[in-house]
Amino acid sequence: MNVKTLVRPCREPGCGTRALTGSATCWLHLPDAEEFRGHLTLELASGADRGRSWLAGADLRGVNLSGTMLPEAVLERATLTGVDATRALLYGARLADADAGGADFSEADLGRARAHRMYAAGARFSGTSLKQARLVRAVLDGADFGRADLTEAVLTGAWMDDCRLESAVLTRANLTGAYLKKAFARKADFTGAVLRRALVSDGDFHGARLDDADLRGVVAVAADFTLASLARVNLEGARLRKAMLDRAELEGANLRGADLRGALLEGAWFVGADLTGAKLEGARIQGARFDDARLEGVDIVIDRD
Repeated sequence: MNVKTLVRPCREPGCGTRALTGSATCWLHLPDAEEFRGHLTLELASGADRGRSWLAGADLRGVNLSGTMLPEAVLERATLTGVDATRALLYGARLADADAGGADFSEADLGRARAHRMYAAGARFSGTSLKQARLVRAVLDGADFGRADLTEAVLTGAWMDDCRLESAVLTRANLTGAYLKKAFARKADFTGAVLRRALVSDGDFHGARLDDADLRGVVAVAADFTLASLARVNLEGARLRKAMLDRAELEGANLRGADLRGALLEGAWFVGADLTGAKLEGARIQGARFDDARLEGVDIVIDRD
């Protein structure tokens, strides 16, 4: 479906807004919204490919999008609250400023979707492909991303408090300045991800993989990194007070100036790590290994043996 055949102005005099695909008007001037939703539902149910459809500003509540084909569809400012979009093909869709609170996108394809500022609190993205999707400043509090693929996704400044990321893949994802307080990210893969200045306090990263990740300036107070793999991670200036890093792997990590006061570091592996100027007052380090680590300016005495 060629997008050029879909772009025409709303017939309402003086409007100037593009008409919806399948209508002569924009959503604001649609004569019968229920009729439009009904026709769209029937067409999508038939398996029709509505790729590149212009549905900006449309209220699609009640429309069944499960298994539908809407690649590169324009859904900016659309209302998708509570819709069922499981297994939908939304690759490259434009969802900026859309309201998808409580929607179900489980096992859908949202790869390369542009969803800046999308509101999707409480939405489900379980098993969803979000590869290279852009969710800049999106509101995703309480959303479920369990087993989702967010490889190279951009989530800078996103609100993700209390979200679930269990076993999700976020390799090389950009979460700079994101809010992940109390996130449940057990066994998630953040290899090579960027979480600079992110807030992950009280988050659960038990068994997660963060090798080669950039966490400079991250705030991770009381976060749980037990058994996590953080080889070569950059935690310079990180705030890790009372964090749990028992038996975590931090070989070659950069912890210069990190605040680890009161942290649980029992059995952690700091071999070859740089802890120059790190604060460790009150930290529990029984069984931790610091072989070949740089410890200049550390505020407690550490036995390398």
